[in-house]
Parts: sequence; C-alpha cells; structure tokens
Amino acid sequence: MAFGLSKWDASVDVVVVGSGIGGLSAAIAAHDRGAKVLVLEKAPKLGGVSAYSGGEVFVPANHVQERDGIADTADEGMSSLQFLAGGYAEPELQRALLDTGRVAARYFEEKAGVRWKVVKGFPDYHYPHAPGTVAAGRYLETELFDGATLGDWQKRTYLSPHMPNGITHDELFAWGGFVNVMKWDFALMGKRYKQDKRGFGPGMMAYFVKAAMIDRGIPAHIDSPARALVVEDGVVVGVRAERGGKDFLVRARRGVVLAAGGYDWNPEVARWFELLPEWQSMVQPSVTGDAMTMGAEIGATVAAVPAFNLGLFFGYRVPGEEHDGKPLWRGSWEGGFPHAIWVNRAGQRFADESFYRDYLPKTRAWDGVRQEHPNFPPYLVFDSNYRAKYPLGTVLPVQDFPPGLVETADTLRELAAKLGIDPDGLERTVTHFNGMAAEGVDRDFGRGTYPWAAMMTGDRTRPNPNLGPLDKAPYYGLRLHVASVGINAAGLRTNADGQVIHVRGRPIEGLYAVGNSAAPLDIGAGYQSGLSNLRGMVFGYRAALHAAQRS
Repeated sequence: MAFGLSKWDASVDVVVVGSGIGGLSAAIAAHDRGAKVLVLEKAPKLGGVSAYSGGEVFVPANHVQERDGIADTADEGMSSLQFLAGGYAEPELQRALLDTGRVAARYFEEKAGVRWKVVKGFPDYHYPHAPGTVAAGRYLETELFDGATLGDWQKRTYLSPHMPNGITHDELFAWGGFVNVMKWDFALMGKRYKQDKRGFGPGMMAYFVKAAMIDRGIPAHIDSPARALVVEDGVVVGVRAERGGKDFLVRARRGVVLAAGGYDWNPEVARWFELLPEWQSMVQPSVTGDAMTMGAEIGATVAAVPAFNLGLFFGYRVPGEEHDGKPLWRGSWEGGFPHAIWVNRAGQRFADESFYRDYLPKTRAWDGVRQEHPNFPPYLVFDSNYRAKYPLGTVLPVQDFPPGLVETADTLRELAAKLGIDPDGLERTVTHFNGMAAEGVDRDFGRGTYPWAAMMTGDRTRPNPNLGPLDKAPYYGLRLHVASVGINAAGLRTNADGQVIHVRGRPIEGLYAVGNSAAPLDIGAGYQSGLSNLRGMVFGYRAALHAAQRS
C-alpha cells in the first residue's frame, strides 16, 4: 500500500522479512555484495520453519558428493526433478533451482562457514523406481553446531520439537532410525544436549544465524511482524512493521525480500488451496500467510500447483504439548512401522503407509458420487507387538499413553466401534494384511519396496522392514489429522531472480519472495525431502544478487 512518508525509523538497502534459510541466505549474500541489510522476524526466535525441519538440503550433483567420490550428474538430477514435477514446473525456475543449488551450497560453505556433509547411504525418495534417482549423495546436512558460539542469539534461536537433538542423520540411521528409538544412545544425546550441540534443522540454521548475525553483524529484530509494503510510483521502497506494538517504518533502497513462510496457521486460506476439509500445522504459529497478504495488496499474482503430493503429513496432538503458546501437532510416521496400518472409515487400507508420496494423493481422493473424501480421515491401528517395541511420537514403549491420545480394546471389533469405523471391514483388512505380513510381501500396495521408506519408517532387523502382523491383543488406534510442515501449494508468483510478478505479468520492482512465500512453480506437483530448504537457499541467494545490483 502507498504511504506519504516524511520520516523512516530505519533505512537500509535490503529488508528481509523472515529468518529461515531463505531469508538468511538472502541476507548473507546481499551483505557480501555491499548492501546494508536488516532482518525482521515475526516470531520470538530466529530460524523459521527451517529450524523445525530435518535440516536436509537436496542438491543433485553437489560439490560435497563429488569431494566424497560419489558419482552424479546434473542431467540425472534434472531427470529426477522433472519426474517429481509431473509437468507442473516452470522450466526456467526448475533450471535455476538445479543449477544454482550447486553454486549456492558451495558459496555458503566457502564464504559463510556452513559445514556440509553428505547423509551416508540415504536414497532419493523414488529410488530405484524413477528416472534420474540415485542411491545416495544428494542429501546434504550440516556437521553438529556448537550453540555457544551464537552468543546472545543462543537462547533466541529455535530448536526443533520434531527432530532429535544433538545427533546427525548418520547416527540416527546407525541406531535403527525412528522405529528403534529404544536402541538410541541416550547417554550421548544427553551429553550433547547439555553442551548445546545442534544437528538437523536447528544445527543448519545455527550456521546461517552465526554467519549473518554474528560474523557479519547483520541486525535482526524478533517479535517484529511486517504488516504492509510501502510503495512509491509502483516500486516497493520499504516495509511497515511493528515493534513493541508501534509502527516501525523501514526504508529499503534496493529491495524487500519476503521470506515469511506460507499460510499454515491460516486455515481459511489452506481450505482454498490444499484440498482437505481441515488444517493443522507442525510449524510455528507465526506462519500465517503474511507474504501472500502483503503481496496481494499491491497486485502480486498468487499462483499454485496441485496440492496432492507436496510436503505434508497426517498426525496427532499429544494433549498438553505446545509451542509459542499454541497447540503442537506431530506428524505420524507410525503407519509404516511393523505391526501397524492405516485404514479409512470402511476399515480398509488404501495406500502404502510407509511412503507418503503414495498416501498423500490417496488420502485426498474425492468420491464424486458420494461427494466425500473416502479416505479422510485416516486412522492408525496397531497391536501389542508394536506397543512392546516401538514408540508413538515421544511416548516410549515403557511409558503410558497420555489420556485422550489413543483408544484401546481387547478386540478389533471393539476398537472399530470406539474409533467410528466399520468393524467387519477392519477385521477383514487385518486378517488379509497378516497373511501378507507372514509372507513379507505387500501384494496390495508394495509396502517395503522403497529403500527410503525402509530407512525412515522401517525396522531393518526384519526381512521386510515395514511389515509385521497385527495379531496380539490388546489393540490400539487413533484418528489422524492434517499435520502440515509449512510446504504449501500456493504462494506469490516469482521469476528466476525471485522477483514477485504483478497480475499484469511484469515484475514488481523492489519486491522479492523466496522459500515457502513463493509459489512452488520450481518444483511443480511433487516433493522430495530437502527441496524446501534448497529452494529457500537458492532463491534467497538469487534474489540477493538481483537486489544488490539495483540502484
């Protein structure tokens, strides 16, 4: 919106709205090109949605795998990205994502001290079933980070309630993965936690916070939401934010970079774009669609890709758990564990529960005759074999379930009645599934045939890591809900430099959107772990280069 301003509270070259990997990549790169930068963060801590993530950055043909002697090519990487996109990616953006991914990863290692490492033996989602996929090498994570080096920012950066603290992916998988939590080295984890050694998303973002706020001295204001863009003669020249409940007007001589995330905590917008009747989120409650709102106010185009197969989970809320004063939702991996299944209201399985690329579109399926989602909501059902060995979220086998989390019954029929699903259907499904589990082959949906799923949700001590019968009472179950991770189908339309595109088709001068604030037209209709962090890093970097050269 336009303002007649005679006084600014601050004046810089580039204002960055948001402090995830997209925002801080932009801040670092702009600073390195001589720009004076200011970061505004709505939340009470830095790190954004990226700090809640697994901290993976998916970079085909990257310099770290080359250094480690792992073969890969850009052409194979493009084949895999095109497969994932399903024809819905814009080629210019897709090419920029691939080509600049390698450049940006190397830049932030060499210039910003980000210590990347390859996650050992971790395959692409669709390997070996899709073109261009590889067995390992494309996932980068960071070495453990010493939180004490953040100085005053140590207590004002996010840790993750979803990922284990103080370890790497390599250690997680060596200890048996999420399914075998009882085999983890808790003594080592406890020691590292006390030392504030950070891995996963918190570790990755700590490197970027240190590079930006400590090493470069870039100022950042937390609890400072951006409310509107300041426009003069069609050019974005600043931001109206809030600090301490008062207006805080910041001039941006070269550009404003919107890196405020998507709209996870705006359920109305989610209903418009995400094709499900409800919406809950695993990310910080500060993510409410501010970038889309501010952009739309000045004529920016809102674009979307099909929602069916992006980054999303279904999960539950453990009673009493909160973050930043709001309910904390947890994603459910447990359907892919042995001795567990997902069913719909008819008591029927409908997908490979270990591979969310399969179950996402099938959970969203629409019955045009009955006018309903036949597979939503899904229900998690497991037995006492599971209960004796495997966790449910943060609840270990030796712990009681919090009241209200699960239903329990001595028979499947009783459990079905408590959950509100068809008892005959559930009994038939479990009998059939148990027969396949005894063989170790899921003839219905191929559960256990994706190496990625075996590592993430399987017990690799079993012949089929993802299969085990449900044949020991009592039985347990719970209704699952949407548990989004902030990767949304819609956002602001941008070009390859991150410039926001006006509804008339021209770039809006001085305005950029990156990460989950930008429509995922670079990845299209599919997803792969690490792509959200990649697109934030890539287009934050590219937007900074473009903005820094503006006069």
